[in-house]
Amino acid sequence: MKKEKTENFIPRRDFIGKTIKIAVSALIADGLIGTALKPADAESKKISLKPIKIKKAYIKEINGKKVIWITGTPTPEQKLLIPKLRLPLIAQDGAMVPLTMEVKLPMSQQKYLKTFYVCDLNNPRHLVGSFTLTPANGRGYISTRIKLLQQSYVQVLAEYSDGTVYGGRELVKVTVGGC
Repeated sequence: MKKEKTENFIPRRDFIGKTIKIAVSALIADGLIGTALKPADAESKKISLKPIKIKKAYIKEINGKKVIWITGTPTPEQKLLIPKLRLPLIAQDGAMVPLTMEVKLPMSQQKYLKTFYVCDLNNPRHLVGSFTLTPANGRGYISTRIKLLQQSYVQVLAEYSDGTVYGGRELVKVTVGGC
């Protein structure tokens, strides 16, 4: 069986190349490509991705309550109150970084974990999320995924029913930002 040749046949590569040239020339004609930004517009469209000094940045207070950061060796009681974080050392995709946080304090009516706050000072919005718990939860444990823009310390704050707030943090390196 012989293949019939048509005189109007265009190879696929030629078709794709010509289509791209036509699309780009149309965008240039409309002014969407190749126009220079005015100085005022350039300042408003510039996004700053400079990381803050993450080694010294701690959240000092939240909702008017001072955050307690334990330096050195914590006491046995403080070990129960400090939030423990589990994060990957290197997050391949900043859009979905797994985070597990927990406190070892037994949940009772007298003193229980009231709220977890997840913060990242290098994100455009520092408060990534908050989780409210009650004694009916049984234990202070949350597992979720968060978005991170760049390498930084993820800080988790644990607010208790008596008003005290303890903080814990972990360093995460992000290869591809997710914000």
